[in-house]
Amino acid sequence: METSILIAKILATVYLSYFLGLLFSSKYYKEELPKLVDNSAYLILGGFMAIVFGFLILEFHNYWNSDWTVVITIFGWLSLLKGILLIVFPQMFTAYKTTILKAGNQKYILILLLIFGAFFGYFGFFTT
Repeated sequence: METSILIAKILATVYLSYFLGLLFSSKYYKEELPKLVDNSAYLILGGFMAIVFGFLILEFHNYWNSDWTVVITIFGWLSLLKGILLIVFPQMFTAYKTTILKAGNQKYILILLLIFGAFFGYFGFFTT
């Protein structure tokens, strides 16, 4: 359970930081995120990072319990899959750029970041 709490704290910090960044610096992110997605080197680097983080989560936390910790395992598998797809099919992610970065979709991204951040924050910081 200590591993679950540690990973939950890390994920909560990442998701809530990104949420706050998008909330308070939306103009900056609107300008910079398209540059990031257009740069294939960043996509490949992001793919390798997603593979490493996904693998680490699965190596230390591959639990299929019937409680909240299974969400961490699912995130590990999704991260590993995302990394592999970024390496094998980087052009697929550049094609989704217009959909993901559309102005109307930012509120949905903010909501998801807040939900994931609050979920992991609750279990990571408040249920020990």
